[in-house]
Amino acid sequence: MKGLLRKDLYVLRGIGCIFILMDLVFSLIPDLRFFAFAAFYTMLLTLILMQADEQCKFDTLLPMLPVSRKQVVLETYIIGWGYIALITALAVSGQALVWSHTGRMAVDRAYLLLLCFDVCLSLTMQGLVLPVLFRYGTAKGRLILMVAIGAVTFLSVSLMTGTVLTGLLGVLMKIRSWHLLLLGAALSLASVPLSVAGYARRIKK
Repeated sequence: MKGLLRKDLYVLRGIGCIFILMDLVFSLIPDLRFFAFAAFYTMLLTLILMQADEQCKFDTLLPMLPVSRKQVVLETYIIGWGYIALITALAVSGQALVWSHTGRMAVDRAYLLLLCFDVCLSLTMQGLVLPVLFRYGTAKGRLILMVAIGAVTFLSVSLMTGTVLTGLLGVLMKIRSWHLLLLGAALSLASVPLSVAGYARRIKK
């Protein structure tokens, strides 16, 4: 699996900086509602990596390498989890930097709850989209990703309205932030066996 991680990190050297720069810009905007777009970037990054494998026919060589199907799938999930952790750290650091100049508390409860909600959204999208990508490949899976992008865009635009944001905060205030993280992590982990099964069926064709 270390070899697969190195291969993807090598591919990310060219495009990863662009994604990180975009997320850094979003993290410096003093409005966490923009962070919902990070869910889209997480899946887009995964799609680009899988497309790179298909374009150079590396995915056809994987069954001949000394790696299991589960390792192939887990490596993709690990890249996604690492990127979600990175953009979360950028969001917290960026807001702390901006708010330090305004005299406000760097991270209040409302901010923490919305941040955990967005992390849960990213993990949920990962759990929904990756099984489709592993089963059908990026050509057909791209259609599912477009639907997911539309859903995230709709959610992000909806969150721009004060009424929806107030209602969302009212709901989130009734639960603990770690519940959201646990829910997102559970959905993401539960999708791993589905991705493994879908990948196994695809390479048998």
